[in-house]
Amino acid sequence: MARRASRGTRGREPLDLYGDVVGAALARRPSLARDALRAGFDFTAWRVSHLPDKDAPLSSQHAAELFFTRLTGALDHPESTAVTSLFLPTEVFQALGASPVCAEALAGTCAGAHAEVPFVTAAEGAGIPETYCSYHKVLMGMATSGVLPPPRMLASCSVACDANNLTFKTLADLWGVPHFYVDVPYEVTRDSALYVAEQFRGLARAAEECFGHRLDEAELSACVARSQRTLALLDRSVDLRRGRYLAGDLMGHLMGAVNAQLALGTTAEQLVATQLCCDLKAAPASRGLDLVWVHTAPFFLAPLTSHLDRNPDAQVIATDMELCCPGGEAPWFGPDEPFEAMAERIVRNCYNGPAERRVARVRELARRSGADGVVVFSHWGCKHTAGASQIIRAELEEAGFPTLVLDGDGGERQNNMDGQMRTRFEAFLELLRTRREERDDS
Repeated sequence: MARRASRGTRGREPLDLYGDVVGAALARRPSLARDALRAGFDFTAWRVSHLPDKDAPLSSQHAAELFFTRLTGALDHPESTAVTSLFLPTEVFQALGASPVCAEALAGTCAGAHAEVPFVTAAEGAGIPETYCSYHKVLMGMATSGVLPPPRMLASCSVACDANNLTFKTLADLWGVPHFYVDVPYEVTRDSALYVAEQFRGLARAAEECFGHRLDEAELSACVARSQRTLALLDRSVDLRRGRYLAGDLMGHLMGAVNAQLALGTTAEQLVATQLCCDLKAAPASRGLDLVWVHTAPFFLAPLTSHLDRNPDAQVIATDMELCCPGGEAPWFGPDEPFEAMAERIVRNCYNGPAERRVARVRELARRSGADGVVVFSHWGCKHTAGASQIIRAELEEAGFPTLVLDGDGGERQNNMDGQMRTRFEAFLELLRTRREERDDS
């Protein structure tokens, strides 16, 4: 514990008490820690549903309700849960009435509740390396400690996290539940999509066997149709964001990224995207700095949230995790070919393939949203982003978008150096303000 405390500079906070309760319960009996987590998750789901934040845009209120309501199922109803990797299309599970959940949702919520350290410690005690992705460490700690009950099945893909292979294979052995893996080629071609589509048909058969009933392909097509409409709405929102201020926060961007993957295909996520476009059309003009955020949003870090949460002087206007799938292009496949349509989406995902594809997507988001600059958050243990970060920075700056690479951790609070992060981020904001003033004067 002392080793972790030395990584950050923060003192005790009120929510630390909840983390202490979870940690003490875990030391006594895993079921007590599960009850403590369940109570916290269920209360938050009730609060955002019945006592929404009236100062937040309606789209953010709907997104919070969707995120937390679905999250509680992992602890409350494991028999209808599938643990998946973040970028795996999940319409098969939607059509079966199952609920997908991912490491980023579980671990991010634990970190926001200051309850991640006991699970990180449990994972490392079970042999998971300290340098492993903290999101996956929390998930592994929840599983190896017995707090997270076994789901009905596991499903993962090769996009884009290198931790997926080890995590899901280990959990399948630990829990004794089936695991289905989808291999995604780098090439963005129809042949790649057709190759992945056959794997999705295999995933559907495996899910039918696990959940005990047949997949209704008409319902699957309806889910895919909603996915395509939702992606088109999210793509339309990029242009609507230009020059507008929408009172948001980093937590909202994390929820948006998770919902845009795990809830894609639901009526609720289509409603979120529809309301987002309405909120943006009604939003006032932006007078502050607009940033495109690359990778996960560390919504609990005060050096960032103090400048970005509901602050008209600086906002995150778009994130590549929420908008990783282009929705403005005419698709190769429609809802009448649901497996091919899901396959096309993951093949086209900007996180699939070389870093240049991700650069192109971020550059497009920055251009269309009128961003002043870009922040690349190089999350602890994510070799994919760490390896690409300097390529992204160099190419974006060549394109005229100042770019800051921040090293930090979106899943474990104490892996962040607050003072250094605050200094670098504030200096970056000042640079952007100076550039804007010079541009306005010229």
